[in-house]
Amino acid sequence: MPSTYTSNGGIEKIGLGEKAGAWGTTTNNNFDIIDRLINGVGSISLSGTSSTLTTSDGSLSDGMFKVLSLTGSPSGTHTITISPNDADKVYLVKNGTSQTATFTQGSGSDVSILAGEAAIIFADGAGSGAAVTDLSALFPLKSGVSASFTTITAGTSILPDTSGGADIGSASAEFGDIYIADDKKIKFGSDQDISVEYDEDGTDSLLISGGDVTIADDKKLFFGTDKDVSIEYDEDGNNTMLITGDVVFADGATSVDIKSHDLSANGLKLDGTLVTSSATELNLLDGVTRTTSQINSARDGTVTSVATGSGLTGGTITGSGTVSMANSWMTNSATLHDTGTTGTYTNSTGYPVFISGRSTSNGQRTFTVTINGVGKTLDMVDGDSGTYDDLATVLPNGASIAVDYGTFVYMAVQMRPG
Repeated sequence: MPSTYTSNGGIEKIGLGEKAGAWGTTTNNNFDIIDRLINGVGSISLSGTSSTLTTSDGSLSDGMFKVLSLTGSPSGTHTITISPNDADKVYLVKNGTSQTATFTQGSGSDVSILAGEAAIIFADGAGSGAAVTDLSALFPLKSGVSASFTTITAGTSILPDTSGGADIGSASAEFGDIYIADDKKIKFGSDQDISVEYDEDGTDSLLISGGDVTIADDKKLFFGTDKDVSIEYDEDGNNTMLITGDVVFADGATSVDIKSHDLSANGLKLDGTLVTSSATELNLLDGVTRTTSQINSARDGTVTSVATGSGLTGGTITGSGTVSMANSWMTNSATLHDTGTTGTYTNSTGYPVFISGRSTSNGQRTFTVTINGVGKTLDMVDGDSGTYDDLATVLPNGASIAVDYGTFVYMAVQMRPG
């Protein structure tokens, strides 16, 4: 009866009456095969993109090594075919090349081992449909199988299997606190275009570098342990920036500039009402100091004090209604008065006008003063029909004065503030 061989290791089983005089040689060879199958470490040099790992019956071969140390310089992803396809095999593989090594045996699943990584694999020897399985992928920390550790200490880095190929935590298993040392960064993007850093050696602040920060519609940026203050783009309201909480601008060179204050539709609003005063108009109040009581008195129509400067001296309007004024309270200019002879004078100067004069014809003359369409008689008759009659009055802007007959001579002086 001829010798046969074990299915997986290729160990020779000497047949009855066989190997006369060669039993020792065959047995010793079998022990060498067994030793390689159990503890053998083989260096397998790879080149190109494919090779065959063969287990040969009865003779020492690379397919019998327990540990495979892959070396060499393959030109790309290298496919290693385990032969024969009906042999069960278990390998401990270390890929010391710069390329991925893929193990296959049949049309079933394959196992790829990345450059610089290791794995425990087995081939099921199922013939043409044989499959290779990565046993180490089922171990904790490689596949996500539940395992418990007190502390994991990494010497250099914790890396995913591929770029973007692994998460830290999950939607239902979140991590707790994350501690980042001073001046270290959290970097985003394949090219690390954006980073977040606690800038301890600068200004002890959170520094975001490299790009925009976008907060989704109707989401809030909260401040404070109790979230007392928030900023939100209120998209489902009226597309505005909504700030909840007090806003204080720091002392120093801080400015708030409203570019579109057009006094008609856009700009500074108080409780929804547009402020229709320009900066120039508001600046007229600059330097004037008033108490709340004084402001309320002016609002209610009872002025209790008068500002100094700008033509007015300091003082108080008393119950008798007197106030002292500086000599320069009215403009002193030669262009502010005129004279003439007319039957009707209309004030179109834009300012009140003091007008005085006399009639130019005999008789008892009267004058009519018209303000806002309503006329009143100014009776300046002196009782002497043979002399001229005088006039003296103040005309608001737009008002007029007319004599009942003939003309009158006059001098008009504008009462323009200084």
